[in-house]
Amino acid sequence: MQKLMGRKSTVGPAAHRGTSIEAGVEMGLFDPAASVEACQELAIARFNQLTALSGNPNVDKERAAIAPAVAIGLAELRQYGIPEAADGNRQHRIEVALPGVPVPFIGWLDFWFPEHGIIVDLKTQLRLSSKISDPHARQGAIYHAAHGNAEIRFAYVTPQKVGVYRLDDPRSHLARVVSIAQSIERFLSLSDDSAELTRSLSPDLDSFYWNDPAARQAAEEIWGPSPEGDAACLNAAH
Repeated sequence: MQKLMGRKSTVGPAAHRGTSIEAGVEMGLFDPAASVEACQELAIARFNQLTALSGNPNVDKERAAIAPAVAIGLAELRQYGIPEAADGNRQHRIEVALPGVPVPFIGWLDFWFPEHGIIVDLKTQLRLSSKISDPHARQGAIYHAAHGNAEIRFAYVTPQKVGVYRLDDPRSHLARVVSIAQSIERFLSLSDDSAELTRSLSPDLDSFYWNDPAARQAAEEIWGPSPEGDAACLNAAH
C-alpha cells in the first residue's frame, strides 16, 4: 500500500514513545554528566512535540512509560561507557550489499562500543520480551554483516525492567534476510502494474499496522471493506 500505491499512513503514539525514550537514553549515554532527570525531560518534550496534534486515546498511557524507561535504560547501558560517534553523528550509517540481493541494505546503528566490540540496538516495550524477535534478529544480522567482528545485542527496555539479549548465529538469520529479499524481488517481477501487485495480496487488518484510521480507510479503498473479524493471510500487503 505504501511503497507500490503511494498511500501513506501515520505512526501511533507507541512509535513516538520509542523514539522519545531513545532520544533520552542517547543524551545520557553521550553525556555522562547529564542527570537522569534532564534526559527524562528531553524525552518527554520530544514525545509531546511528536504527538501535539494526535487525538489518539493512548497518548497519555505511552507518555507515562517514558520517564521510568529512560531511567532503567540509562542504568543498564551506562555500564558500557560512552558510545562512539561517527563524523559528528551519534548513530552510525551502514550500507550492506548481500550476495544474491540486487540492492543494498541501508540503516543506522543505535550505539556502537568499539572498545568492547559490541553494537547495542535499543527497543522499547510495555511488556518485556523473553528473547530477540525474528524481525529484530534479521535486523541484527544485517548489522553483523556490516561489522563482522562485532557482537550484536538488543536491549529491550520497559518502564519496569530491561532485558539485554545477544544475537546468536547471525548467519542463519542473514540467510533468511536474503531469502525474503529474493521473494520480494520475484513478486515484483510478476507485473509492472503497482495496483495489480497490491491487490494480489490480502492485508491482515487485525495487525497493529492498521490501527491508524487513515491507513484503515486506504485499505478499504484498495481492497474493499472487510467484515469484522476477517482473518486475512498476508502481513506483507502493508
